[in-house]
Amino acid sequence: MQERIKNYVLNGEFEQVRQLMTQADFLDFEEAYISCAHEHESMMFYTCILDMIKFEESAELHDLAFLLLVYPLSEVEGALDSAYYHAQSSIQLTNGQEIKSLLQMLLLHAIPEPVISDSEAFKVAKQILKLDPSNHVARNALKETAKHMDNVVVDINELQQYGRSN
Repeated sequence: MQERIKNYVLNGEFEQVRQLMTQADFLDFEEAYISCAHEHESMMFYTCILDMIKFEESAELHDLAFLLLVYPLSEVEGALDSAYYHAQSSIQLTNGQEIKSLLQMLLLHAIPEPVISDSEAFKVAKQILKLDPSNHVARNALKETAKHMDNVVVDINELQQYGRSN
């Protein structure tokens, strides 16, 4: 599948890529697509995803665009800011109920030059804990961001309420 993805993407045959995506298991397609993009580091991989989003927007395609921008294309200027756009779009399309989309935002906070503020990361971590009270990534992010913010006290025991409030 990787060889076909590479040929279709680099030749601008985006409709062929779209057909391949619909015929395959999406996680298998995503893995092959990211591997191929990592190997070739061409902006055509991102352009292809944008074309598919234009055709039919979905959280999965925004997640794939996010992965492209934070891994194989992260060195391109503005890639992480664009990744923020795709993470935000995925969150909106899933009504903030998909942990994977929310975790993408926390990744954008954990990098050496964070794309999101401590305050925004704090809010995202709380949302994740409402959905999954035992999520260690969110718990750690909540503790770390609270340390950097003024006038915030976090009682980890209080977080137990999130598991019961849904």
